[in-house]
Amino acid sequence: LAQVQAVALERVVDGDTLIVQIDGESVRLRLIGVDAPESFSHHDENRRTVAGENVSRILTALLESEATVLLDFDVEKYDQYDRMLAYVYTDEGIMLNEVLARFGLVEVKRYHPNVRFHDYLKELEADAKADNIGIWRSDSEMSKSRKGDNPMNKKTIYLAGGCFWGVEAYYQRLADGVISTEVGYANGDTEDPTYQEVCRGDTGFVEALKLEYDADQLPLREVLAHFFRIVDPTTADRQGNDIGDQYRPGIYFVDEEDFDEICDYIDARRKDYASGIVIEVFPLDNFYEAETYHQHYLNKNPSGYCHVNLNLADDPLRPEELAVPEMKESRAEGEKLDADKFERYRGEFALNWKYSALPEEELRKNLSELQYKVTQEGATERPFDNEYNDHREKGIYVDIVSGEPLFSSTDKFDSGCGWPSFSKPISKGTVDYYRDKSLFRERTEVRSSHADSHLGHVFDDGPEELGGLRYCINSAALRFIPVEEMAAEGYDYLISLVE
Repeated sequence: LAQVQAVALERVVDGDTLIVQIDGESVRLRLIGVDAPESFSHHDENRRTVAGENVSRILTALLESEATVLLDFDVEKYDQYDRMLAYVYTDEGIMLNEVLARFGLVEVKRYHPNVRFHDYLKELEADAKADNIGIWRSDSEMSKSRKGDNPMNKKTIYLAGGCFWGVEAYYQRLADGVISTEVGYANGDTEDPTYQEVCRGDTGFVEALKLEYDADQLPLREVLAHFFRIVDPTTADRQGNDIGDQYRPGIYFVDEEDFDEICDYIDARRKDYASGIVIEVFPLDNFYEAETYHQHYLNKNPSGYCHVNLNLADDPLRPEELAVPEMKESRAEGEKLDADKFERYRGEFALNWKYSALPEEELRKNLSELQYKVTQEGATERPFDNEYNDHREKGIYVDIVSGEPLFSSTDKFDSGCGWPSFSKPISKGTVDYYRDKSLFRERTEVRSSHADSHLGHVFDDGPEELGGLRYCINSAALRFIPVEEMAAEGYDYLISLVE
């Protein structure tokens, strides 16, 4: 401690911030490497730590007013807000930063480039968690929901959506469920990167938000729905004005159980975009906290750069944004479209006159609940978890209602969307097309011509070599007939289109 600076303590502001006297002036001092609950919860009075006390009161009890404290500096002496940064010792040589971490009274944060004691403080934090003390106690207020004494269902997800300033600010504006936010660099190839290094675009890191949330108040599906509001999921290496590999969109999970729901949600939303979704989904490999000035940046700099429309956070999520399984989509009310736009070069092979719609009573009797919802109400079945997504047999797919032939296995391809995909119908005149504005953008609904069964939608993002179209069809609207059974079922005239 021979090189430290002795100063007089004026008062404790937060559990991690002091006012000290230097040359007769009051100077705000920030303890390096730690965040007290008062700071990272924005002074929420419900966030108490030990026996109803907050950290600033505990720290005040440890230090006498006008006591002398010793300041040990690291690489940078001040932050961008002109706060002094130091490791603070009592005159007995006890480091306050260490005491707070050791007894679980703070979260340890990386204050790059002031990281001399970071690894040591992290070890102390890990010990406090293992010992179940301080804010890490299972019965502490920090481990309880703001709704009262109900245990908090705390979960963590990492989201990359361009500049992390805007992504963090958006989630901070949500009314319920957000516990804490922190920005940093995720899933890169080096250790302890700086902002300047990440901006080069060659470290593999992506700017990301670490979001801790109460899943009882803010379910993962809502977290994802908000994420889709503020990103362009079809564009890689760019969001807004931010261009580069470090701005690629991504979702990084730490709970294996989240993976299926993330994929389920993304696949449920594929139909809403003309281009493919390119959001990467990976387990979190690593995450390094960004420099202090990046944290809560737009809270501290309201006029700072932001590529996100933060006002969207105030709007309730719509059912279609949540894309819940078997979401009911209203049948298209738009006008019928000219089939030649889609089938100009398709031959007419099917004997369409043989097929017709069924009375309501027979529909209820013959169809399962899901088949009825899809074909008659326009519902969408779950992606991947359906009968014909990975189906590879030779044969034809007919309308589950009328038996009208619709698609051939010859024209089926794997689009990765989670539903059966075809490049074209089996024949002209088997499907009708309708303008559909039931979700975010205009789409083209596909129905069977004679039974008027809702089948799915057609998009123009199919393989160019197959004509450029993708008929995305619900399995529940189809019945498959193997080629060896086609003659027996009266479809022998179509066998040549399969073999």
